[in-house]
Amino acid sequence: MNTSNPSSIATDTAAAPGEPSSLTPAEDELIQAAAALAAQAAAETDRDELQGETVLERLGALGALSLGLDRDAAATDGGSDLSAYQRLLEAVASECMSSAFSLWAHRMVIEYLRAAGGFDDVLGDLLAGRRAGSIAMATAMQEVAGVGAVPTLAVREGDGYRVSGRIAWASNIAPGSVVVFPARVVSSLDDTTDSGERVILVTTIGTEGLSTNEVQDLLALSATRSAMLKFESVFVGAESVVANSFDASRARRSTHLLLQAAFCAGLAGRSLEEAAKQLQGPGGVLAARHAQLRAELQELEQTLRPYIDEIDTVDQQSVTVLRYQLARLAGVATRHELTLVGGRGYVTTTATNRRLREASFLAVQSPSEVQLLQELETYGVHPTETYTI
Repeated sequence: MNTSNPSSIATDTAAAPGEPSSLTPAEDELIQAAAALAAQAAAETDRDELQGETVLERLGALGALSLGLDRDAAATDGGSDLSAYQRLLEAVASECMSSAFSLWAHRMVIEYLRAAGGFDDVLGDLLAGRRAGSIAMATAMQEVAGVGAVPTLAVREGDGYRVSGRIAWASNIAPGSVVVFPARVVSSLDDTTDSGERVILVTTIGTEGLSTNEVQDLLALSATRSAMLKFESVFVGAESVVANSFDASRARRSTHLLLQAAFCAGLAGRSLEEAAKQLQGPGGVLAARHAQLRAELQELEQTLRPYIDEIDTVDQQSVTVLRYQLARLAGVATRHELTLVGGRGYVTTTATNRRLREASFLAVQSPSEVQLLQELETYGVHPTETYTI
């Protein structure tokens, strides 16, 4: 694997023997352009001077938001070839995690709406970057994994629903953002007995009864426009029902986790590349440790790529373990970079410091480290290391 530039992991066009899905020259060129755009945006997004929806708009103008979708134009199930998008996320994360995270959330909305069908107008806006996509499915993912429950409530009204409740954290929240979210169906707000019915719905920021409270003073990724959502009797019509059960969430779970794993890999790879520049002189004392981390990343990436290609059949335990391992490695790699760079990496305006702060987010991003460990416990898997830095 070539590691001579920050986006090399994501943009190798020639697949190794037995390795799936190489990129086309056009895809490679597009990914390189997106990474360059992310590099230009990194310092501004870190200072919260450039918002995620603006980055998405620029990436949409490049054509990056639809990357991979044309590979399966004949598919009838709304599926997509995600291998190119995986490489895109790695390349963008190697330059700017804020941009990569916005890209991930945006693509997950696209994945849900394409699978559901009937959302062509909204998808056109999302693929062009005219509107941002916010995937607020964390509580559904937790419920599916058996480690939580959905707090938002939906009461039937005609062919639609009245929704009440809160979503504690959603990103890409801007005027007009498209939000995909879960709810459990109850007979009324006075009788919230769990009926067992679940729905996945879509709404728009600015809809009557839906308010937002932006999360302030984040350690990193402020440009992702994260906020708490409050639903106060928000009406969602039948045309905005994405699914009538959480089967759609189960079907998208591997996509959700493996695309997260991709941006973890991109961040880890860039930190290790920068760390390698400091291995001369005194830094050589960490050369063996560095080689160990590089080998671990290469092994995990060689696992990620076939998992992406086999996304409909890969088992959930393997997906969960890989997501956990790559997030852990990103935390370790950024700490390793700081150790080798030294005091200047402790200055908040440096890229080393930004990557360290970005990696700390991975411990709390849903599924969080605690949630992943809970789920791994159900599989009888007990990691001996955590990725907390």
